[in-house]
Amino acid sequence: MKKDSYRVLVLSLFIFNGIFLSCTTLVNAQDFLVTIKKDSLNCKIGKLTGDFYPIEFMLDDELMSGMIHKDSVLFFKKNMFRSIDDTRLRPWYPRVTYGINIGGGRQYGKLRVGLTEDLNPQWGSSSDRNVFYAGSDLVIYLNALTGYGIKYHYRSMLGGDIQQHYIGPMLALRFWDEDRKNHWILQCSAGLGAMSYTDAAVKLGPDKSINIKLTAKTLAGDIAVGYNWKLSPNISSLFKLSLTTGYPNFVRIFDDTRINPTGADPLPDISGYCQNMNSVNFSVGFEFY
Repeated sequence: MKKDSYRVLVLSLFIFNGIFLSCTTLVNAQDFLVTIKKDSLNCKIGKLTGDFYPIEFMLDDELMSGMIHKDSVLFFKKNMFRSIDDTRLRPWYPRVTYGINIGGGRQYGKLRVGLTEDLNPQWGSSSDRNVFYAGSDLVIYLNALTGYGIKYHYRSMLGGDIQQHYIGPMLALRFWDEDRKNHWILQCSAGLGAMSYTDAAVKLGPDKSINIKLTAKTLAGDIAVGYNWKLSPNISSLFKLSLTTGYPNFVRIFDDTRINPTGADPLPDISGYCQNMNSVNFSVGFEFY
C-alpha cells in the first residue's frame, strides 16, 4: 500500500507541475487590438488611465511601450495570442473548467451483502449492484486539446451502507466540432480509492453474528468518455460514461478492538467484503468556465 501511495504522489507532482506551467503561459498571453483605421496589433493592454490605454508590444525583436487614446481603439480582445512573440491568433476555448455531474451505475464482481440464517456468506442479488454516482472535476488546459486536473467521485450501494470514494490527478482531452462550440471529452485518471461497509454482518463464534464496520483502500483507475454541449458563454451541459476499477490489497475491521479487545481471539471471516471498485457509471451535469 505504501508503494501504491508513493506512485500516486509522484504522478500528482507531475500533473500539478504541468498545471503550474500552463498558468505561467496564461500570465504571458497577449491581447489583440484593432484601431479605428482597421490596423491590428498583438500587444499587452493595460488599465485605462484618463483617456489613454498603456500598451506594450514587440517591434524588431525589441519590447516597446506607449499609449493609445481610447477614441482610437475600435476593438480589443484579451488573451488572444499565446505570447508577445506569437502573432498567430488563438481560437476561443475555455482555459479552466469545473464540472459537476450525478447519475447511476452498476457494480461488477463478487458482492457480499451479509449472512444467511445459518450464518453462511450471503451474496448480493442483481438489484444490490445498483449504484448512486456523483462526481466533479477541475481541469486547466494547456491548449484546445490537452488539459490536466483533478477528479473526485462518490458512489454508494445498499442505501448508503456501502460507500466508495475516488480522487486522483487526471489527463483530459477535448475533440472539438468544426465551429469550436461543442466537443467530445476523454478523461484518464489514476488515484486513491477508499471503500467502507458500515453495517457488515460477520460470524462471531459458532452460533453468533455481529455487525461491524469495514474499510479498505487501494490504487484505482478511472476512464471517462463524454460529450459537452455548450449552452452559454460560461456553461455547458455534460453527458458522461465512466469506468472505474480497483482491487484493495486488504480490508480492515474499523472497530476490531470492540469485538476482540484482547487481540487473542481469531478475527471473523470478512472475505468478499469490499472486494473491488469495478463499475460502469452514467451521469449528466454541467461544466462551468
